[in-house]
Amino acid sequence: MPFSKAFRSTLKGGAAALLVTGSLLSPASAGAISTDQTTALLTALTDQLIVPGYTHLAEESSQLADVLDAYCTTPDTEGRTQVEAHFHTTMDAWQRVQIIQFGPIYENRGPARFQFWPDKRGTGQRQLRQVLNNQDETVLPSGALAEKSVALGDLQALEYVLFNDPDVTAQPDSFACRYALAIARNQEIQATEIVQMWTRNGGYREQVLSAAEGTDVFFDEKEAAGRFLNDMAGAIDVVRLQKLDRPMGLTLTGARPKRTENWRSQRSLRNIQLNLESVQQFLTVEDGFGDLLTSIGKDETATAMRELVSEVLVDIAAFDQPLSEIVEDPDTRGDLESLLAKLRSLQSVVREQLAQDLGLVPGFNATDGD
Repeated sequence: MPFSKAFRSTLKGGAAALLVTGSLLSPASAGAISTDQTTALLTALTDQLIVPGYTHLAEESSQLADVLDAYCTTPDTEGRTQVEAHFHTTMDAWQRVQIIQFGPIYENRGPARFQFWPDKRGTGQRQLRQVLNNQDETVLPSGALAEKSVALGDLQALEYVLFNDPDVTAQPDSFACRYALAIARNQEIQATEIVQMWTRNGGYREQVLSAAEGTDVFFDEKEAAGRFLNDMAGAIDVVRLQKLDRPMGLTLTGARPKRTENWRSQRSLRNIQLNLESVQQFLTVEDGFGDLLTSIGKDETATAMRELVSEVLVDIAAFDQPLSEIVEDPDTRGDLESLLAKLRSLQSVVREQLAQDLGLVPGFNATDGD
């Protein structure tokens, strides 16, 4: 059955406790989408979002490395401003593609080589401090970081080097600055490899777009579409469980501000926003999930999901403090709890309503069992 007016009002109002119940789910419609429709979806997501997203990450990493190279030679205030700006655009690019949890990203030590977070035991931080304290030059040669711990060559390490004590990179040809440059070059190499693995002849792009014929990776096109659907749900769960719930703690006194992602560069909320904008793009891109729902007469689901994602993004934009401060602020605790409730509802709509309407089966993701 279609969503009721009361249900749609609930979506707009954000009373998340009533959003998803069994009685609100429409009957499963397995087989409702055709092979051509599903292939159009896979093509849209791959060619309009995934490949351009990784390409942008490679380009931003390269520009960051070039800016760092110049800054390390002649550090000054203008150069530092450029370094910070390019760090943020590089991290922006990564956060936009972080939603993708299958394919080449899992080759060669997986997503942690781009961002080793959360570092629950502090292992990476200890390794990083040791390198900096000892000025271990074995991390500096080209390609060296590819053989080291992922925690020494990822974007978290780069944030630490640049933002934990900015003065350590402010001396000409300093070890810390040269190390930051080595990390940026490592990120450029890794991102370029991901792009090549997607786009080369016989690469992962062809595996996805040819899924209807059966490939080495996918049994059919619906399995491939299910992977994308699963990544939407998984991204929402990562935001909810790791990026919000974990630093918030069970109570205000249990809040842990330094568990927020990228707290040193004060971009924790920005990361969350970008993750959810990627979810939104999966819905709104031409021939994406929203258009597919509309084409099979499930416009109510498409509209409801778009409205809920938009509402969540508006709520995030309304915060005017870094997340590391918000989690300890009694005046904003209720707003964070409301945001968590809406994210739980959005995740349920994706995994249940969207999956049923399209006859797709989402699988497990990295947060299952947390």
